[in-house]
Amino acid sequence: MTTTNINTINQENDDLKETLVFLHYFGGSAQSWLGVMALLQNDFNCIALNLPGFGGEPALPEPSIANYTSFIREKLESLNIESYVLIGHSMAGKIAVDVATNEPNFAVKQLILVAPSPPTVEHISDEELQRMLHHPNQIEAETTARKNTLKRLTQEQYELVIKNNLETDQNTWNWWLTEGVNHSIADDAAHLFLPITVLASEDDPAISFESTLKETMPHLPDAKLITTKGVGHLIPMEAPEWLAEQIKLAIIKE
Repeated sequence: MTTTNINTINQENDDLKETLVFLHYFGGSAQSWLGVMALLQNDFNCIALNLPGFGGEPALPEPSIANYTSFIREKLESLNIESYVLIGHSMAGKIAVDVATNEPNFAVKQLILVAPSPPTVEHISDEELQRMLHHPNQIEAETTARKNTLKRLTQEQYELVIKNNLETDQNTWNWWLTEGVNHSIADDAAHLFLPITVLASEDDPAISFESTLKETMPHLPDAKLITTKGVGHLIPMEAPEWLAEQIKLAIIKE
């Protein structure tokens, strides 16, 4: 059973099941995870959060990696989630790493990062940055959706991607593109001691596979890399079956 409100998608809790917490990509929302969650809900408790400034969640007055980490920790504490596997996509991959490095109660048992923004610096060309800073803009939202995907989205998925892009808080949008991507947490990430799995597409058009190899993997101790091909950046929507299976396998192996 799934109950949904504007801020959180929380499936009915079973104390005997592992809890998975899903964090969405930049310009996305918790709803981007629905296809994956549907495939995992029989085996796990699944919770997807809307991060502040996205999907209708009120924006942080001062967005920062640290403040997002505090929001996530406080949100999960309010839901009485004491132990969980944290799964972050794209922007939220970087935030998930920060959550794990700053969790005093060791509540994060495992990290699964999907096409993550690197813990160092995510390099965006000046031309692409200027294009993306035209926000909210219908044409640019559609361009971003096309550029970020290789597999065709359903009409419902496509409309969600555009809607989520356009509704993202302006200050939050600008912060991530001009500050968040440049904020390195690599020094803290080097001290992580928990199972880490990175799931990436070798054909990712947004965060290149080369970037994953050079900027992400060397900074995550003993992280395992699992790859696919022919899939773009929006893996949870482009390849939910593959992703759900890899998440399940990563957890079983630990």
